[in-house]
Amino acid sequence: MMFPTRKSFMPNGRFKPGERAISTGIYTATHHQHRKPHEVLVVEGEQFPKCRKCGIQVRFELLHTATDIKSDRDFGKTEDPPSKKARSGRRQN
Repeated sequence: MMFPTRKSFMPNGRFKPGERAISTGIYTATHHQHRKPHEVLVVEGEQFPKCRKCGIQVRFELLHTATDIKSDRDFGKTEDPPSKKARSGRRQN
């Protein structure tokens, strides 16, 4: 999967609808006139969407990157420890 390089996204560090996020993180979404800027979570590789009101005039700027909790070494999925029942070898009624 190809992601935009620094040269391919807007020179001021902002992204427009249709471009893909280069990192998972919190982005500021800045709309054209109808709404104040607000924060959104965008996952790496996702395409930035158009706004329902201002369309392609919305812009996105990365505030900071974040790790998906499922990928974090302390929270990511691991194998479940064996149950007591399985370890004892006895069947419980």
